[in-house]
Amino acid sequence: MPGADLPRVGVFHAPYAAMSLRDLLMAARGLCTVVILLRESVAAAHPDLVAVARAFFEVAICPDDRTDDAVPDLGLAGVTTVHDAELAAADAAAARWGLPGAPAVADPWDKLRQRVAFRGAGISPRRALAVDSPAGLREAVAALGLPGALKPRRATASFGVSLLRSRADVREQEVLRRGWSGLVFEELLPPGEHPSGVPWLAGYVSVETVSGASGHRHVAVFDKVPVAPVPAADAPLGHAIRETGDLLPSRLPDAARSAVLAAATRALDALGVRRRVTHTELAVSAAGVDVIEVNGRLGGEVRRMVGMLGGPDVGRAVLEVALGGDPAPSAALRDGAVATLYVPFPRRDGEVRSDASRADLRELPGVVAVDEVAARGARRADTGYRAVKLTLAAPTADALDAAAGDVLDRVAGLFAPDGLDRDPWLCGLRDRVRRRSAVG
Repeated sequence: MPGADLPRVGVFHAPYAAMSLRDLLMAARGLCTVVILLRESVAAAHPDLVAVARAFFEVAICPDDRTDDAVPDLGLAGVTTVHDAELAAADAAAARWGLPGAPAVADPWDKLRQRVAFRGAGISPRRALAVDSPAGLREAVAALGLPGALKPRRATASFGVSLLRSRADVREQEVLRRGWSGLVFEELLPPGEHPSGVPWLAGYVSVETVSGASGHRHVAVFDKVPVAPVPAADAPLGHAIRETGDLLPSRLPDAARSAVLAAATRALDALGVRRRVTHTELAVSAAGVDVIEVNGRLGGEVRRMVGMLGGPDVGRAVLEVALGGDPAPSAALRDGAVATLYVPFPRRDGEVRSDASRADLRELPGVVAVDEVAARGARRADTGYRAVKLTLAAPTADALDAAAGDVLDRVAGLFAPDGLDRDPWLCGLRDRVRRRSAVG
């Protein structure tokens, strides 16, 4: 049987992971045999995922409260994940059975523990306090002041994050927020502009890093599209903070890029990270660099975007470090520019009213992949509350900006029945892209 002699790596998986099942299959070729691990609650909620996974992989269903018990019976040489919600399961299994990648410190992905570690290491001056009740929020606000951010200590895709700028915001939290366990309130970073001066880039970036036994190798720095606050009846304060896009390569000036990489290295060292591929988010502006958080998994879309510019297979590195390897991926990327855009609906509830297709978007210059287009009559939740998710490529950054402007105009028109042509976030982004394109 092909691959019978290869080591076996268990991957805790769930929908919207940073690598798809196909990505895992491709990354594992000639390196290892992947065993898909699904917690019982994930498998019960997503039977289609179970069926698809079983068509290509061995699949093991693990009890939610005993995920690490499956490791010895499966003969795994390593265990990992590329999903925030599965980090605890993967870490517990690695620690119990002495597999590579077990955390060196307890619960390193906890956002409160990170703030304490970063402050202690002199990386970030921002303070944070645990919150587990409305009274706890009032006490934290009294101690740290406003503005601040209230968010889960463990989170996925910015869900559950609320920005509190006034006492009225605090009172609304007390009324609207349903779940109060496992939260952190932290001092809010002052808003900043991207140091490049490009108006449609957000004031934060991410760094993708492969950490072996001997240190950290930064593969790429990604710029970001500004986040979108979207009305959501099921979210605190009636809105959700949505991430909306990534761009590669970063347009940071050399000095800012060096400061970002140095801060990422210090943050990973403060958390004792080894044998892990990580996604570190950092605020960056003319005032300097501040670490937002470190996520113990590969960032979304990283594997494809880095590969499009001739970079290393970062997904394969995820499996290599899970086996105890110490890969040294080259950070060199060829000329060109790529972006992945996730355009959220202005409202999360209800059904899609617009009638758009992949063909409508593929005809636009620069579009090389259309991963999602919300279908008329479908629930907006079916695509993760996104109207579209697509990838652009261009020979230069200026050409990418022009293509992004065309795409955003087209998306606004196609989804006008769903209000995207009037969405304040999208209208503002289109204006900033146009200003950039006019300068370029």
